[in-house]
Amino acid sequence: MKDITKLLIENKRVLIQTGATPPKMREQCKLPSVQAVTWQAAMILEGRRKIVTSSQAKLDKAQATSTGYVNRGLTLSSATEARLFVGGNFTACSGATAACRFACVGSQTGQGALPSSKIARIGRTLAMLVDPDRFNALLDCEIESERSRQAIFGHKLAFRFNVASDHWRLAEDCSKRNPLVTFYDYTAIPNASRLNSDNVTTSIVQRVYSRKDGAKSDLIARNMLKEGRSISVVFDTPKGEPLPATWHGAQVIDGDVNDLWFLRAPKSGAFVVGLRVKGTNKQKKQAIDSGFAVAA
Repeated sequence: MKDITKLLIENKRVLIQTGATPPKMREQCKLPSVQAVTWQAAMILEGRRKIVTSSQAKLDKAQATSTGYVNRGLTLSSATEARLFVGGNFTACSGATAACRFACVGSQTGQGALPSSKIARIGRTLAMLVDPDRFNALLDCEIESERSRQAIFGHKLAFRFNVASDHWRLAEDCSKRNPLVTFYDYTAIPNASRLNSDNVTTSIVQRVYSRKDGAKSDLIARNMLKEGRSISVVFDTPKGEPLPATWHGAQVIDGDVNDLWFLRAPKSGAFVVGLRVKGTNKQKKQAIDSGFAVAA
């Protein structure tokens, strides 16, 4: 991480520790970006901001009354949006393409496109990088608190570590620290998606390979299905219209019903989590033209 970013975060932590009142989000939105995101990081590490995402359109679709689960997640910065503050070739999604970055549902559509949401995502990412031990301790505390609270009502907790990112190794670590929580994810990294059914290395994170645009990703996705592993595919299906029943011979389950696709997956064999293309008309067009969204 850039030295100036670390210095700004540490200085702001000291200010908070000595009684300073951090600027509210509406005030942060008016600050230079580096000041806004470092305030966010400092507030998180000093326990002044929550880490877990408890309200997000896709997560909110999973209602405990119908699924038995409450859905929560961690929304870190997507792709390269934190690179300006981290430096180097930092990316949160090594398998991202131009098309999926442009239409990322975690950062470029809906509330995720708001300046306040971007500040919060980057702030969490910087906090995680500058003081991972403190960040993980706070994160685990929030997860366990939510799990315990929901257990009182007879509900289970599902957790998506990567709402807008693809830190699969960090998801693995977090799942091992919180074994009573159901972790699930999407990943564009083939080796990560193979952990679930590998004979040597196993994962408790339920994960599907996320198909992107381009011949390479398309080939990987089809090979995954042949290997008996599951994937997610974005279709050019309009909102409200049914998804195709199958894709390359595998059953398609509707991933837009809610994010807990593992509850609706077939008992055996590979399947496809089908997602409808989202965003503005411009975003949808690029997704379709690039091949990121495939014909239904």
